Amino acid sequence: MMLHLTENSLLEERVRHLDSLSQVLGRSMSDLGGDGEIVKNLTLLEELPENINCDGWWLYDQRIDLVELWTSPEGEDERVSVARRQQVKFTGEFQRVINFQTFLNLFKGSDSTAHFVIPLKKNNQFTGILELHYSLDDIRSTLLKSQQIIILYVFLYGAVLVLAGYYLLQRNIIKPARNLLKATEDVSHGNLETRLPTAGPIEIAQLAVAYNQMVEALQVSRGETEQNIMSLEKTNRELQQTRDELIRSEKMASVGQLAAGLAHELGNPLSALIGYLELLKQRIESVPGKDIVERSLAETTRIDFLVRELLDFSRPAENVQLESVDMAAVLSSAAQLLKNQGALTDQKIINKFPKSLTPVRIDQDKLQQVFINLLLNAVQACDLLGEITLSAGEDESSVWIGIEDNGCGVAAEDLNKIFDPFYTTKPPGEGIGLGLAMCQRIVEEADGRIEVKSQQGKGSFFRLFFASSLKG
Repeated sequence: MMLHLTENSLLEERVRHLDSLSQVLGRSMSDLGGDGEIVKNLTLLEELPENINCDGWWLYDQRIDLVELWTSPEGEDERVSVARRQQVKFTGEFQRVINFQTFLNLFKGSDSTAHFVIPLKKNNQFTGILELHYSLDDIRSTLLKSQQIIILYVFLYGAVLVLAGYYLLQRNIIKPARNLLKATEDVSHGNLETRLPTAGPIEIAQLAVAYNQMVEALQVSRGETEQNIMSLEKTNRELQQTRDELIRSEKMASVGQLAAGLAHELGNPLSALIGYLELLKQRIESVPGKDIVERSLAETTRIDFLVRELLDFSRPAENVQLESVDMAAVLSSAAQLLKNQGALTDQKIINKFPKSLTPVRIDQDKLQQVFINLLLNAVQACDLLGEITLSAGEDESSVWIGIEDNGCGVAAEDLNKIFDPFYTTKPPGEGIGLGLAMCQRIVEEADGRIEVKSQQGKGSFFRLFFASSLKG
């Protein structure tokens, strides 16, 4: 469009200039000739300036016969037709013929020319014709140069547009698309924290908003799912605990029935048998016979002890006297009692009690029974050079006391069974597996709990937790 407008402007200006020049030449040539004479003075035509690009001129007399001509070496004899010259002679009008290739034909190589046919008159009498031929190729050359400059500017402007478009495409389309792809990959890997910026073109912004809403909805859904899973796990643990308690209750009921039957069937015969053995022991004087009676009496007494232990385990708790008890003092008393009885001889006792310990509400005799059972288990787990550590402490919610040994420990697969009635890892004849079960029952009756950590070959650590009497 710019070239076309420039072309029209240059062509109109050039034609207007050549038109004026040709008319001036025509009037000047007419003034130099006489009436009815051919103009002889050709000085004006011979001195035409070079910058007007005159490729040739032709001078005709009254009969339109060629009188004088000049053609440039580059030009050709391209005069107007005889008919047009005749028309100028009879009409006496100035005529022009413009042959110009437009911008669309710049590359075809055709010549661009302007022909002017000027009637010569002297005193209003026709004296001849002057025909001028001008080249318009300089306009085409100017347009070609302008075209090169414009093409260069178009190329530069196009490069700027391409770079700007590429930048905008990267910023508004490609980069948000990559961010969306990365965010989608994060979601596929379980990361719901990634958020997309909502700036940019409206479609990209709407897509980012939709993605952010989707991720937030997924987070809410994940939170609800996790809460449901936690609730199900808690319910499963409670069901497991209830099942274990039911199993333990069934075992205890079986023990109670067994103990009741044994007490009924064996109580009186055992008492009578122990009495007869005592009388027999007093009457036999021989050493071999007396030794046999003593051994029989010891085994019978052991049977009586087992029966009574079963009865104690199966008997429900009645008339429990709760009182504020210093657990550290009770544990120290139980350790001293076992020392006096000879149960603690070679094992080293290490006390790590704090200076003061908040008391708990529990039956002191039952608590001492728990400590004696745990201390005896620790003694049996240790060798002669073993160590038993007694410790205690408290936090905001509870008071705890612990018994730790460096003995043989308990295998990991047996830890969840050691509180079951009749389960024992001791050799036959050294226990029936009711000690830890009784300890657990006593602790739970006092609204406490007992925990154990053990590693085979390195020892065990039993800890009892109770609510303090100050908080109870």
